[in-house]
Amino acid sequence: MFRFFRSLRQSLIGKNQSGKYLKYALGEIVLVVIGILIALQINTWNEGLVNKKKEKEYLNNLIEDLKTQENLVNTQIRHEATMRGNCEKALKYLNAEKIPGDSVSKYLETVTRRTFVVNDPTFQDLKSSGNILLIKDSDLRKKILSFYQYLDYSALVIQTSNETSVAEFRHFLINHSVVNVNYLDSLTVAGGVNFTINTVEVPWAKSIQEEKFRDKNHLFKVLNRVAARGRTSSVHLDLMNRLQKRIEQMRQEMVDYINQS
Repeated sequence: MFRFFRSLRQSLIGKNQSGKYLKYALGEIVLVVIGILIALQINTWNEGLVNKKKEKEYLNNLIEDLKTQENLVNTQIRHEATMRGNCEKALKYLNAEKIPGDSVSKYLETVTRRTFVVNDPTFQDLKSSGNILLIKDSDLRKKILSFYQYLDYSALVIQTSNETSVAEFRHFLINHSVVNVNYLDSLTVAGGVNFTINTVEVPWAKSIQEEKFRDKNHLFKVLNRVAARGRTSSVHLDLMNRLQKRIEQMRQEMVDYINQS
């Protein structure tokens, strides 16, 4: 075809038909431009298909991450509910006319901390690579960003509580003889860390506990500390319950978007 156009052009030049040649030249330019535009359009179309496929893959991966995160949230909810329940049970015994030291120990020695784990590998990939822009729906993109901000906020609240009030509570229990540290031979805290130690029976430990409980000033401090620890788990529970709802909403938003695409 190029040979045909070349011979046609040379023929028009040879016959000194400059007007026809000019029209021909313009036509040739138009054809070239149209060809370029078509090629660009095809390239854009292909690129759009590739990006659409990547977008769907990312969203499906985010949905899988949310399933794992939901399991982690549920584990945290069970832990915090147990910790709050133990504090409430201990408070009932601490408010009894005769406080049984062994019952107080039973519930307070198992009040431990649990680190809340954030599962966000796909979101971190989207953020670090700049591929977050592959999610074309701006509203959905904003909701994803907002969700992970809340997730990080929740983790930070629990981490801060664990490093301050929860840690201080454990120290208070031991330093003020609130619990009998030899009540259990082993203690496995959240995260699977095992603090096993072979202990011996200390028959007089209970009497020390109960003697201190008869001091109203001491007992008042214990009551406040135990109540504060229970409230800490209540705060964590509220965060986790809110997060659980947001996970369900976020997952449904992404599923609906994929189905509509």
